[in-house]
Amino acid sequence: MFFVDASLLKSFSHCERYFYLKHVKNLRQKGYGVTMPFPMAIGSWWSDVMEMFYNFLRDKREVTQQDIQDFALTAWSTCNLDACATADPSKFELFGDLAGAVLMLQEYYNSQYLVDKMNWKVVAVEEGFGLKKEVLLGENSRVVVYWVGKPDLVVVENGRLTPVDHKTVSRIDGLTISRYKPSTQMPGYVHSCEVIAKQLGYEVRVDRCVVNICSRTRPSDNPRSGKKRPRFIRAYPNFSREEIDEWKRDVIAKCERIATCLKTNTWTWSETSCHNMYMRQCDYIKLDSSTPSARPVILMADFLEKEPWKPYEPTQKEVDD
Repeated sequence: MFFVDASLLKSFSHCERYFYLKHVKNLRQKGYGVTMPFPMAIGSWWSDVMEMFYNFLRDKREVTQQDIQDFALTAWSTCNLDACATADPSKFELFGDLAGAVLMLQEYYNSQYLVDKMNWKVVAVEEGFGLKKEVLLGENSRVVVYWVGKPDLVVVENGRLTPVDHKTVSRIDGLTISRYKPSTQMPGYVHSCEVIAKQLGYEVRVDRCVVNICSRTRPSDNPRSGKKRPRFIRAYPNFSREEIDEWKRDVIAKCERIATCLKTNTWTWSETSCHNMYMRQCDYIKLDSSTPSARPVILMADFLEKEPWKPYEPTQKEVDD
């Protein structure tokens, strides 16, 4: 029995060996974790401030200028962005400092949030709507697969129940909105929302999601093309029944492969991921670039082994809920 999400399957698709070391063994570098990589840090900040915005919308509270400043500052502190900026100043210079982040949120409020206020009814923010619960995808003689879906937001827009996910990208261009189909994550949100809604007694069809995208790079005021890039954009990937069924088969097939790897303890190494894992080298490149006989010494010296992944059971909290 497997309980999986898009993050787990993305790691597995990147590199089976990376998946084994990160999830199955749960190895972490000693001294690592003081700061997150730049894309992850800004992504966490963006998700946090969006949660604050849409909590206000759900509760029918007006967002003031002071609230916007508080949103930016609270999330900046929670995500430890000052330390991230010190560790990676060149990338943060492109994003902007805290004052720039406040101005960015003011722009978002005027250009996007006020429109959402007119068109969206917020059903749930983050872990609401039962979305910590697993949804059965399918089973065969080898695996039983449950999907754990948790979009950032669930809204009703024009009478349609719609999951919303907040994303950041390096910059917005003509290809940005096409990045979310095909996708492992987005069909999971669509399918999970529909299944859970029906479990709660609502006969609805969920066939699309909204991707709320922010650029991590401030658009230039004087671009060479003469056309300023947007800071925010939205994608609306939609999925038919046929596409959802194909997605479920693909997820189950990946879980079958994971089951084979677990059984044989054989994990294929992908060279292309070694130098391009979240815009930096893989955390385990030092381990795998050494000789097999030297790896136990490096493991003891440089890594900590935490509680390993348990693919065959949900967390106790999920069961109790």
